[in-house]
Amino acid sequence: MLPDLMGATRDYWRKLDEVEAAYRRNELTVQEVDAEVKALMVELGQTRRQLLRHSWAIAQTFVNQQGEALAGVAALGVLAYVWLVANGQA
Repeated sequence: MLPDLMGATRDYWRKLDEVEAAYRRNELTVQEVDAEVKALMVELGQTRRQLLRHSWAIAQTFVNQQGEALAGVAALGVLAYVWLVANGQA
């Protein structure tokens, strides 16, 4: 299952707004705000890295399963380009 990056980003912004509100109410110091923001950024970064890892694994699986078909399509594309160049249309 792919991580929900959009949902994680919405949660990040919601939590960031909560930190800002707490700072404006003088419940947090600047140092505490910095620590909270760093922690939120780490959390969002982990979600982003998970999504990239999952996406890369999906792409690798697709290429492994459809490698011959992809190579055939690429070969047809090259042949079409060569034909167009040879006929002066490209």
